[in-house]
Amino acid sequence: MQLEAAHAVEITKLVKYVDRKEDPLIQVVRTHQHNTDSAVLQAARYLKTEVQRETRKMKESIEEKTKERWHGKRMHGQLPRSLDEKLVDIEQSHRWLKYGDIKGETESTIVAAQDQAISTNNFKNKILKKEIESKCRLCKQHEETIDHLTSGCPILAKNEYLMRHDKVCTHLHYSICKALGIETADKWHTHMPKPVYEEGDVTVL
Repeated sequence: MQLEAAHAVEITKLVKYVDRKEDPLIQVVRTHQHNTDSAVLQAARYLKTEVQRETRKMKESIEEKTKERWHGKRMHGQLPRSLDEKLVDIEQSHRWLKYGDIKGETESTIVAAQDQAISTNNFKNKILKKEIESKCRLCKQHEETIDHLTSGCPILAKNEYLMRHDKVCTHLHYSICKALGIETADKWHTHMPKPVYEEGDVTVL
């Protein structure tokens, strides 16, 4: 198998070399190869297809095994296990990882939060086994988990959640104005929505 693999690699490298080299003598060889449709050229075409197919199968296998290991992790696998593919668009949910315009440090913090790996009281108590109170430091009522801090704390609900909601709406309003050609600030976070915007027949409230 190793000899066959080595042979495949050398044949494909040789044909690639002949196809790309601009030396006059190599050009003669290239012309001859294509005119006669030589056995070497045919073998290279076949081997190239086979190598591509095997490479694709290997990548898919590695991806599937990595996904299985991720799902199987007790803590870090909570996010993938909680995503019901019938209700959640998995591809769009992870799109920000590929196209998000954020710093690496910010991305790593978000991923850590999704993996429940932020140093909350619950994490310190349950995972690190520290002798520390696992309740929320703000409300003192519920377990201090990532889910609690992001959407379930009655203390944060009074201000921080409202501010987060307003920022999301500001970005949405800014994007709508930009799409309609309405004059706005250069950056979305400096955008100050007015009660009413009018542009021709369009009214944005």
